[in-house]
Amino acid sequence: MEKIITSNENLLIKATSEILKIKSVKGDSLPNMPFGEGPAQSLEYALNLADSFGLRTRNLENFAGWAEWGEGDEMIGILVHLDVVPEGSGWTYPPYSGEIHGGKIYGRGAIDDKGPAMAALFALKSLKDAGIKFNRRVRVIFGTDEESGSECMEYYLRHDEAPTMGFSPDANYPIINGEKGILIFSFTTSFNFKKKESGVEILSFKGGHRPNMVPDYAEVRLSGGDVEEVKRVVESFAETIPSDFEIGYDDAIIIKSFGISAHGSTPEKGKNAAMLLIKLLGQLELIESQKDFINFINDKIGLDTTGKGLGVDLEDEVSGNLSFNVGVVEFDRTRATVTVNIRYPIKYKGEQILSQISRNTPEYINIENVSDNKPHYVSEDNLMIKKLKGAYEKVTGEKAYCFSIGGGTYARMFDNCVAFGPNFPGKPELAHEKDEYIEIEDLIKNLRIYTYVLVELVK
Repeated sequence: MEKIITSNENLLIKATSEILKIKSVKGDSLPNMPFGEGPAQSLEYALNLADSFGLRTRNLENFAGWAEWGEGDEMIGILVHLDVVPEGSGWTYPPYSGEIHGGKIYGRGAIDDKGPAMAALFALKSLKDAGIKFNRRVRVIFGTDEESGSECMEYYLRHDEAPTMGFSPDANYPIINGEKGILIFSFTTSFNFKKKESGVEILSFKGGHRPNMVPDYAEVRLSGGDVEEVKRVVESFAETIPSDFEIGYDDAIIIKSFGISAHGSTPEKGKNAAMLLIKLLGQLELIESQKDFINFINDKIGLDTTGKGLGVDLEDEVSGNLSFNVGVVEFDRTRATVTVNIRYPIKYKGEQILSQISRNTPEYINIENVSDNKPHYVSEDNLMIKKLKGAYEKVTGEKAYCFSIGGGTYARMFDNCVAFGPNFPGKPELAHEKDEYIEIEDLIKNLRIYTYVLVELVK
């Protein structure tokens, strides 16, 4: 088996680099491309590669697809996704080049989740090449909309077979048997202008790409203010709160805010450019019709990432603290929308969280576009978890254990499924951040772990 794995290593590196060149960010729906051209191209690449290995494949109308080998009534699913979040800014190497530098493959999706997807596919190829007898089928299931709501897997479940058991290589090692609930919603309000309002007016505000990302850039356009006075406020603000603003002027005052992106499940690791800009706006003499909403956002959220201001700073002993991320902020002259991504502890319900937030929200602000993805938990006594532990310990020499996360993976959509890798303990969290990469050594280590766990699971 070691010889066969070794023979696949260079092919795996090449395939990972190639698939990273496809910009598979969700786009407008096109004929037979429900999530746009990029995700469909990425799925086509993966299925063509699987075909070349002699695996059975199926494309489910470009919502999802799979590659399978083996026989038996039971099926082991490896749940991966080929879509990526937008690249953001500030990359050292082009985000869609798959370049290799210093033993690392760089690109959006390298660790989340294209590199692990390729490692899983090559693990299945390794078992096929070795002539292993399969008493269960193994299916690598490729999704194309994980970053934007997982409509792809909902479609898969309506049109195909659910795995008997499985894992998703889309988080961290050793084994994630618990995932917090994911609550997404928007605070919205309309501005009711009064006659002869004086002060600074927000003409437009745009910050963030997705709810599950910490915004690394935000920009506001203002009218009715003095440029020099705004500069003074910015300078004073920067003396007390670490921030990075730029001020310009054309037909309006333009303030640009620069932050640091991070995954929405760990907002404390980022620097929220949008919320820093809203906090700055709170220092200006805004017109009355816009000022109340800005004050609400600052007073109840601000730069906090625990939900304390809204009374939802909750925790449990299984999964830890609630996290609160403002992912997207959009204003024009008449309306504002602030979209929030909450990861809540396993022992709570989304309705409880939302009810508490509603009690702390004034009537003039609406809570809209609510999405609640319930928590997920699999007992450590599960047979599959025991097999995962064995494979991890065999390859790494480290003790395997279970834990819970705030991130959401496909595992939560299936019974008897957990998240398993690809990130090793002590390694930086690179998902959704600039200069995302996967170390080649870790990519190969993932290939070994997934191969050996499949050897055990197909018996």
